[in-house]
Amino acid sequence: MDVLKTLFKQPYWVIALVFGVFLVVFPSTTVDKDYHWATHAPTTLLPVVIGIALLLLSVAAFGFTLISKHKVTSNDLSGIDAERVSECDGAFCTNVNGCEIHVVNGRIEEYQYAKGAAVVLPCNEYFDDRCAGDTRSALGAFVNRAFEGQATAFVELVRQECRKKFGAGCEQQKTDMELAPSFGAGRCVLILKPLGRAMPVALVSTTTQRAGQGLAARISYLFDGMRELFCHLADERINEVAMPILGSGHGQIDTPLAFVGLVLAIAEAARYGQGGQRPKRVTIIVFKKDTHTLPQVDPVVIRRALALVGSKN
Repeated sequence: MDVLKTLFKQPYWVIALVFGVFLVVFPSTTVDKDYHWATHAPTTLLPVVIGIALLLLSVAAFGFTLISKHKVTSNDLSGIDAERVSECDGAFCTNVNGCEIHVVNGRIEEYQYAKGAAVVLPCNEYFDDRCAGDTRSALGAFVNRAFEGQATAFVELVRQECRKKFGAGCEQQKTDMELAPSFGAGRCVLILKPLGRAMPVALVSTTTQRAGQGLAARISYLFDGMRELFCHLADERINEVAMPILGSGHGQIDTPLAFVGLVLAIAEAARYGQGGQRPKRVTIIVFKKDTHTLPQVDPVVIRRALALVGSKN
């Protein structure tokens, strides 16, 4: 009885396997009083047929179980709705309150932008980022491609726009040897035709810098910056933007964490923005150096983050 109790606690495909083997073997086997086994042609075919059917059922059930577990491992995001995320040509997408959030792998300076789309770039609180001359940063790579030979002029243009929109700023001890006007972290400035180019460019201050502390970023700056960005986009009726992962470069936030924070910030701005204060499409470009290297954020993290923000759309 204990054996039967244990058997019936097993998965149904195990039970089917055991009974299938028994029904196939039993009609063809005889055991004498000395426990000697002998085989012969089955005395009836009905148990054999049923046994074979149970064996086939067991194999099919076992295969289905393996496939289901594989899907759970690779795609299921326990507790959130994975169906809110679609994938096409290596890009992931979800929808938050009418705003499509797309995630692609690549380089910000090589991305093919739609006509009228704005590019969003990271900057420091002083909006005088020396990274504009560093092609290893997202800001520098884009500026040196789009404004070749004019990086200094671009930075000066940004500072002028900040003075127009934010005023004189608040003077801070940027380094031991330098004072500079700060316009605050989490602020955004949008330039519609920078240096005569038709592509709008927005800069979001994602880092602070103080003497003895260096550059530092916080996830909260992303939330403030996205809210202000969405307001500027609404005012100018810009429906599409593209951006790298903000805060993960010199801001030193771990890249996957910065990505999740950015997705949450975009989702919050899209979900709770007043009226039409949201673009129709936001594209996040995850840095991928070339076809031979891995992107900075694993696809599982991307899928989970998008499923989280899109699950209650």
